[in-house]
Amino acid sequence: MAKILWSLFYALVAIALQGGLGHLGLADRFIPQFLVVFVVYLSFTEANPFGCVMAFAVGLLLDLSSAVLIGPWAGSFVVIFCVLALLSRRLFIDSGLAAMVITFTSVLVANILFSVFGDEYPALTWEYPQKVLGQALSTSLVAPILLGFLSRRWRRANGAYMGRGSSVSAV
Repeated sequence: MAKILWSLFYALVAIALQGGLGHLGLADRFIPQFLVVFVVYLSFTEANPFGCVMAFAVGLLLDLSSAVLIGPWAGSFVVIFCVLALLSRRLFIDSGLAAMVITFTSVLVANILFSVFGDEYPALTWEYPQKVLGQALSTSLVAPILLGFLSRRWRRANGAYMGRGSSVSAV
């Protein structure tokens, strides 16, 4: 139960932070997608049905916060989670560079899936690729910091510290 509450708390904070940066006047292309970083983190630490359900719940929260009922973000987050969970035995996010590459790719794929799953096709305009590339770059720059923070907080919230074999980081 504590994992669910912490996950939802992190998701709500990420949504508020993303929205707050937008209200400060920061251009959309420079606002990191914090929820994608959280889904990446979940896929490496909780590669099980709980993580998949939480990825869906995080996407659902993002859909509801943008006034879209069960929609494209929930589906794209589940796809991202499943692909990364399958690769999590082969990839490690211990190094900052790997975390940056993984989150950059995840943001690109999530936005492509969002435009495919959604009923609008913003990818047909020139502004959309600029926005997606900018968001992917800004998200990849903050990903190592956020993943390190989440790793420390998650271990502390769950009350157990595992050795290096279970640590989450970027390569």
